[in-house]
Amino acid sequence: MNEQTIQKGQPGDDPRTTAVLILVAIREASAHLGKLLRLARTEVRGNLRMLALLVLQFGGALLLVLASLVLSLLALRDALAALIGNDALAAVIVAMPFVTATAILTFLGLKWMSLRAPVG
Repeated sequence: MNEQTIQKGQPGDDPRTTAVLILVAIREASAHLGKLLRLARTEVRGNLRMLALLVLQFGGALLLVLASLVLSLLALRDALAALIGNDALAAVIVAMPFVTATAILTFLGLKWMSLRAPVG
């Protein structure tokens, strides 16, 4: 029997058996799940496309920032070399803050790891 042929009435008036009702419920649930999965796939594709675009834009911006920092460091080294007259000394002066920061972070990292190391 089709669902449209069933008329509204008392709950005991439904002529369908329990097995038929279970089969109808399974069929409707599978159709609903198929539609839900199709919708989820469409949503995820759109979100992945937008996420990829966002990552690409931020990656491009980060690349431009890093390139500008490198160029500014090179310009600073060249300007110092012109003032001092020695390229090697200018390079050491420009690199010294980075070497100092690296040494401090390495020391702090080793200290933090030794505190977390198990004793014994």
